[in-house]
Amino acid sequence: MNTRLRIPVLAVAAVAAASVAVVSLLRLLLPGALGPLDDLDPGVIGTLAGVVAEQAAGLTGGLAVVAVVVVALASASRGASRSAWPQRVAAVLAGVLVALTAPGGIIPLAGYLFAFSVLGGIVVAVVLLVLRHPVIGVIVAGFIAAVVAVAVLGFDAPALFASVSGGFVAAIPAMLVSVAHIGAAAAIVLWTMLDAGASRNGFAAWVVRHRVAITVAAALCAAPYVIARASWLTPWPLFAPNAEVLDADPSMRLLGLVLGLGMLTGGVLTLGLVRPWGERFPRWMAGLGGRRVPVGLAVVPASLVAVLFTFGGIDFLVMAATGPKVVAGVLEMALMLPFWLWGPLLALATWGYAMHRRVERPQPGRPVQAVAAG
Repeated sequence: MNTRLRIPVLAVAAVAAASVAVVSLLRLLLPGALGPLDDLDPGVIGTLAGVVAEQAAGLTGGLAVVAVVVVALASASRGASRSAWPQRVAAVLAGVLVALTAPGGIIPLAGYLFAFSVLGGIVVAVVLLVLRHPVIGVIVAGFIAAVVAVAVLGFDAPALFASVSGGFVAAIPAMLVSVAHIGAAAAIVLWTMLDAGASRNGFAAWVVRHRVAITVAAALCAAPYVIARASWLTPWPLFAPNAEVLDADPSMRLLGLVLGLGMLTGGVLTLGLVRPWGERFPRWMAGLGGRRVPVGLAVVPASLVAVLFTFGGIDFLVMAATGPKVVAGVLEMALMLPFWLWGPLLALATWGYAMHRRVERPQPGRPVQAVAAG
């Protein structure tokens, strides 16, 4: 396993899991005393078994992750290069338990945050393009300025940003708790994947051989939602109230388009796990172009999103299954928002990417040819 990632990943897992355990314990012992933390939406276990069971499971899962980290660090101090498979199984089970107790509704919050972050990312990308290729950059910047002008004048963008910002402030407590749950689960799962893939045997070897197909399949999970949101530009919007409602509230149409852009960006970034620009920054990026992409820069956020999508997608399906129209609701969520599939596929794609990038760094005493041969 990459030793430069090992300690930070385990440290994040321990801190986040300890936070989960503390919050869960306080909610069990002092119900009603934690203010906004007592009003969190139930997660998967909370919906199925009740809030008390969810808090007990969160406490158990958090402590289990901390125990796994302690054992892993003890093994590393004894010079063990890899952990035993029972330890990896225990780590995954602990991570799953922590993720299943995350507050419900995390994907919508994360989706809003990511979608509006994409807008900021576009600005940064244009600046880098202008610095490297001024003429092309100015043309692109002019086009984007025109799009912004249309959004402000035709879609009431200021009102949209004001309402979304207020919603973010109110959701901060839930977001912090959710980040602790998802962060702990993602960190421990990432450690498990990298540790299990050190030898690239068995299933790990299969993942490396088929990582392109796995990654493409993961990226295609964004297609249903992107197509539905793109239809909001037509008189026949999909996955929407109806055209009359959108016409009466232009900011709602703009919100849908921004969310669709965020989903499209997520699909494109997923493809980066098998594209050259996922290993080296594109040449047009001033100051970064041509440099190698740090493995952690791709693997860490991808692992976080994989866990978020997997268990957020399960949360969506559970909520739909407890609604008034069970079959229709579950089918709609499963097909239009296939996070339940995107998450596991993204986890495998991330694992394959990490193992693929690992052969780039020769180990001490081994020639490059031997490492590349695997």
